[in-house]
This record gives sequence, C-alpha cells and structure tokens, in this order.
Amino acid sequence: MKTALLQTNGDPNGALSAFLAGMIEKGIVDEVMAPAAQPGGSASMAVFADVTEMDAIIPWAPVMPVQGARLLSRLSFDDPGMKVAVVLRPCEARAAIELIKLKQILPDNITFVTIDCPGTCELKGFEESGLEMKTESNRMVDQMEAGAATAADGVGLRTACTICVNSSAHWGDVQLHVYGTKGSQSVAIAASDELADALAGAALVTFDAEPLSGRDAVVEGVNKGREAAREKVFAEMTEDAQSLEGLKKRFSTCIRCLNCMENCPICYCKQCIFKSTTFDHPGSSYAKWAMRKGVQKMPSETMLFHLTRLNHMATSCIGCGLCDTACPMGLPVASLFSKVANGVQGMLDYKAGASLEDPIPLSVFREDELQEESGAEDF
Repeated sequence: MKTALLQTNGDPNGALSAFLAGMIEKGIVDEVMAPAAQPGGSASMAVFADVTEMDAIIPWAPVMPVQGARLLSRLSFDDPGMKVAVVLRPCEARAAIELIKLKQILPDNITFVTIDCPGTCELKGFEESGLEMKTESNRMVDQMEAGAATAADGVGLRTACTICVNSSAHWGDVQLHVYGTKGSQSVAIAASDELADALAGAALVTFDAEPLSGRDAVVEGVNKGREAAREKVFAEMTEDAQSLEGLKKRFSTCIRCLNCMENCPICYCKQCIFKSTTFDHPGSSYAKWAMRKGVQKMPSETMLFHLTRLNHMATSCIGCGLCDTACPMGLPVASLFSKVANGVQGMLDYKAGASLEDPIPLSVFREDELQEESGAEDF
C-alpha cells in the first residue's frame, strides 16, 4: 500500500467527492456508488455516472438507513458491466467480505473504497435535530484526530456505533484514514500499489506521504472505550437471554414485520420460509391452539423467527446494527445478535468480515474443532 494526503480545505466530504469524480473523469472507473443526500434530509446509497451530480455525495453521512453491502449485492450479484468504485464504512466492508465468500457479490469490477467511520445517528433523531448534514458530518470527521467522534447534543450515535470496535478502514483497494489526522485540513489515502500508480498517473493525488504515525494509538483508544460500552450492553442482554421466557418478555412487542431481515446484509436467501405461506395459518388453527393451550399470542411465531434467523446469522453477523434501525418497535435486535455472534465466532476462532482468506466456519470441517464445547477432550 502507498500513502498520500488529500487536502480537504475544511470540507473532507467535498474533497473526497471531488476525488471520486476525478476517478470517473480520468477513466479509472465508470461509475461511483456512495452515500448521497436525499430529499427530506436523509442520505442513501446512489450510483453516479454523471460527475455534475456528485456534489450530493456525503461519504461520511451521519445517517445510514440502509446497509451499503446489501445494496452492493444488488448491483454486483452478477457483473454490472462497468467498473464501479463503491464507498463503504468498515461495517459495510466487512459485510461485503462475507457476501463475496457467500457468492452474493462478484468483486471483479468493483473498486472498494473504505473509510474510517465516525459513527452514525438514527435517521429520525437526526432529521428532528434540524442539523445540516454535510456540516455535521465534517464536524464529526474533524473530531477523529484525537479519538471517537460524538454526535450533536440531543441526537446521539446509534447503539451499534457506540459499541463498535471495528470503525477503522482495514481492507479495500482505497482506504481513507481519518483517525489521527485533522480532517478539516487533510485525510490520508492508502491505496494498493497498482491503483496508487494509476491515481498518481492521472494526477489525482501524489503518493509521497508516510502512513499516519499516530493513527494506531488513536484507534486503540477508541476501541478500548467502546469495548467497555459493549461489555455493558452484552451483560444487560445476558440477563435477558438466560431463558426463553426472558427473551419472550424482551421481544414481546415484535410484530414479525420482517424489517430486520430486510435490512440485514447477511440475510440474503432468495427463498425464505418466513416469506412463504408456511406461516399463513387459517383462522381455525389459531382457535384450536388457543383451545389446547388456553391462550395463543398473535402474531404467532415471533420468537421462532428471531431464533431461526439468529441461527443463520451468528457466524457472519458483523454487528452493523441496521436491524435495530429497521425495527418499528425499538427492539434490541442488534444487541442480541451481536452478543450471540461474538460468542459463536469466538468459539469457532472466526471473525466475520476480517479477511477474504478465512473460510466461513460452516463451509469447512475441522476434526479437532469444538473439542472443549462438545466434551470430546475429556475422552
């Protein structure tokens, strides 16, 4: 990897937007997929072919209503036929790694641009704050010189962001490093040698800088604080998850809308039992169940839905928390999934989204795995 400094002149979002536009103008890519401002004060991923439209791009948008990797899988499930640069936060990049391994993203024509992430706010709270999106985003980026960014008073970061220990860009063809540098002046660009030569040849940036000397220490400090916050969230969920009855109590208001599934980047099945007619029961079934048990909760099978999905997701959950964002009832879906995923992945010595080289645990068999958990080591 080679390193360059991108001068931002007080507007890191604008500087990166111009850099991405230059990648199209110089023929390095044909299109760019990135977070962009939307009418009504939101932001969402958009695919740009016209550079005159790219002023709308806000790479560090303070809201993330949809998971970028999920949208990328729609663009690149098969070959999009063009070279596309895609801007992803670390949680989105980690989800993309899992989806590549699961054959849901074809990476051949994709240039992955990953960014150090200050965190995001829930969309409703941010909209109600009246804050200007790019101004607030630039403020948060500037805070990352010394540590974790904070959202404006009365808004707050999403729960998943407050416990995220993977907010630094660690993978990608181009990585935007903000931790340890003053974002209002410059951000560091790390790029693979071949791509760095192409970018330099196009006069977009000069790769003559050293890697940021203080970045690792800043990232370590951010992770230390968030690790403590995560342990607290996990401890609270452990208390609730001691029994099925405890989980049923915590998730009692679930309406089985499937929103958490729809916004999960890893929940990719084209055919899902919960979208089938399997659970479209005739009225007589509910009446018979009530007669047999004395009472029948409606909607039914809510815990079956969460436990089935949890069984599918645990090895590849990357803790982005978009399931929380999608839930209309405010259920702690992400806290449960992140806690269980942390345990399962630790047990299997696997970290979702860490590397393309690590096979997904359920795709391989190791004769000596789970010796302690199964009790086999006692024999």
